[in-house]
Amino acid sequence: MDVLFLEAPYSGKVELTQETLHYLKQKKYTKVGLYASVQFCNQLNIIKEQLTEAKITALSSRPDRTHVSTQLLGCDVYHDSLNSKEAVDCYLYVGDGKFHPLALVYLQKDAPSLKEVVCNDPIQKSMEVLSIANVKTIVTKYKASLMKFLTADTVGIIITIKPGQEHLQPSFALQKKYPQKRFYYFIDNVVSFDQLENFNFIQVWVNTTCPRVGFDDQEKFEKGVINLNDALQAEEILQKDSLLTRL
Repeated sequence: MDVLFLEAPYSGKVELTQETLHYLKQKKYTKVGLYASVQFCNQLNIIKEQLTEAKITALSSRPDRTHVSTQLLGCDVYHDSLNSKEAVDCYLYVGDGKFHPLALVYLQKDAPSLKEVVCNDPIQKSMEVLSIANVKTIVTKYKASLMKFLTADTVGIIITIKPGQEHLQPSFALQKKYPQKRFYYFIDNVVSFDQLENFNFIQVWVNTTCPRVGFDDQEKFEKGVINLNDALQAEEILQKDSLLTRL
């Protein structure tokens, strides 16, 4: 079946609230990384003008798998996902909900310190600040799952056949890097978390579907779960001085 995806831009006014502007000034932020969900990307002109008037520079980039600059995907949770080389004082997210801006928190887990994620909701006209406190419990469990993976003998690899999320071939790299481990592949269209626990011989899981499964659904895996990218460099991650290792 052919599928056509269409963007649905927000038709209302998109601007920063006075609370958001006051907060940025109060924190003395002079460079912000500006990102938004796709509904708001085409209406950031007013926000850029507001930042310029406040003597704040808005920096952005075109992240992986996006169509335009500033567009943020909630499933990109790695430090190089943004394709940005410029340093910023904080991230400024324009949009509603927490799914997308939490990606900006997760992608900093390998950094030595975390920059705040200031969320400006143009629909509710509200502001919220996200920090490591919002994901501390999940990231702590993720670290434990990484350690468990390194000592595990039998590992379950979760594969989906959904277009854009199927990564069977890349997962074969695990066998080459960890020949001493035994890997079992579980292939389905939709991941049924409750069914995975029927395979009690699996000691830990590796997720190759949407990376957010490895974080947001951490508590649904009794044996623990990590993402494929992190499984391929588990030792390096745990030896690095970062937020993840210090939690």
